[in-house]
Amino acid sequence: MTLPKKILLIDIDSCVRCHACEIACRQEHDLTAETASCWCRVLTVGPRRVAGKLHMDFVPVLCRHCDDPLCASVCPVNAISRTNDGLVLIDETICSGCKVCIYACPYGCISFNELNRTVGHCDQCRGRTEAGLDPACVQHCIGGALQFVRREELGERTSGQHRFLSGRVCYVSSKWKLQGNV
Repeated sequence: MTLPKKILLIDIDSCVRCHACEIACRQEHDLTAETASCWCRVLTVGPRRVAGKLHMDFVPVLCRHCDDPLCASVCPVNAISRTNDGLVLIDETICSGCKVCIYACPYGCISFNELNRTVGHCDQCRGRTEAGLDPACVQHCIGGALQFVRREELGERTSGQHRFLSGRVCYVSSKWKLQGNV
């Protein structure tokens, strides 16, 4: 397997909960309210105490493109596959809509599309990134919480911060003690 050229870097401390990432994702992938499908969402954590003060965190959540995706291993029709560079993709033309993968995803990142009766999830805007553009969520993030960086840049960009790397997504924070491999 080839290592991914770029990683989605999510700086939890920089998210301002504007939901621009959610809206950009919905527009990019035509996920209207009628689809009831959401590939990117911002969770609110807190309030909690940090250095004696109340603090709220906002965490963008989307598919991590796991190294060993459980969703792919449980799909009865093999509609979910992993590319050589680590991108986990769902082929909607094969998907039977059984929803087994939704229940298998430990992060809750797969959603059912009520209109076409198939599942979907973040594909890191594959069409955009293949054209040299950033994913839509990154382009529209006003707080700079989402960045699409070369794998070699991770060490420099996350120096001094807690890091959690999972598949093609790396979460960083100076407040949370994240544990993971980088």
